[in-house]
Amino acid sequence: MCDRLVPAGASGNSFGGGAVIVAVDAALGPTLPMWLVLSDLTYAAVLYGTARLGRVVCSLTAVTVAALTALVYLSTQDVRAAAGAGVVTALFFGTPVWWALVIRRQVELTEAERERSRVHEALATLDREAAVAHERATMARDLHDVIASHLSAIAIHSEAALSTSALSGERGQPDDGLREMIGAIRSSSLAGLSEMRSMIELLHAGDDETPDPRSSPPRLTELPVVLDAVRAAGAAVHVAIDIDTADLPSVVDHTAYRITQEALTNALKHAPGAPISMSISLQHNALQIEIRNPIGRDTSSFRAGTHGLANMRHRAELLGGSLDALPVDGEWTVCAQIPVPAPNGTDR
Repeated sequence: MCDRLVPAGASGNSFGGGAVIVAVDAALGPTLPMWLVLSDLTYAAVLYGTARLGRVVCSLTAVTVAALTALVYLSTQDVRAAAGAGVVTALFFGTPVWWALVIRRQVELTEAERERSRVHEALATLDREAAVAHERATMARDLHDVIASHLSAIAIHSEAALSTSALSGERGQPDDGLREMIGAIRSSSLAGLSEMRSMIELLHAGDDETPDPRSSPPRLTELPVVLDAVRAAGAAVHVAIDIDTADLPSVVDHTAYRITQEALTNALKHAPGAPISMSISLQHNALQIEIRNPIGRDTSSFRAGTHGLANMRHRAELLGGSLDALPVDGEWTVCAQIPVPAPNGTDR
């Protein structure tokens, strides 16, 4: 069929050329094959041409039907003959136009559905990437919160061991071999912290973290375990908790625990053996967490904790809160505020 051989860009030219040839054929004596060619070109022009070309062809078809009907009537003065000529002409030229419009509409609907499918597929891909990024961010924060605590404890205990007299030999002289081994343990733990931070840089996607209601995260009621570990490391901890933590929403409770755990770990890491004061209270519908410790001599060590501070701040901001960590009057102070939703929408 001719419609399969006509390129989309040449539909108008093909239709125009065919119309000229048919006109010449009609002047010399009309033949059926040329009219079939024109019918096929009409179909192709409407189906493959532009929307504007389709409107032009439809208009020309209507004009042609009207002109032939009028011509027959003027020639014969017979209304029935003119009506019959109009019907035949309308069927001959109108049928390919109508059929082309139906096919074109189906093609447009198919293309629209295909485009909609591509959009849905792209959105699904974005959702999968977002889910992967979310999991990577969660892994990064959990890595820092859990592994950093253990590695820091190893470094702190090994540092404390190096300063004790228990490392002396049988004659009271320092046991250099034992000191060297403990020093290697400390160096390895610090190197592990450094490597872990490099891994966090790769894993940290930075997407929002939403609590997983299916999990059972640690709560503030488990703080005594953390405090015992801090005291075992040689730091005196003064604790003031002026709130019943059992009444806190689980999300707030878990976030407060993680922030407190990280802040205590940082205090041990950057100022080993220094006293720590911690207070948790409820003020103005917000949970207030404050942890203070004297600033260590090596102030540059605070820069090494940027991941921990960023994670703490991120956790607080996810719940609409805030976190500040800065030196105040010779003490490193971590202040966090986490909004606490009132039960049943009432004010606390």
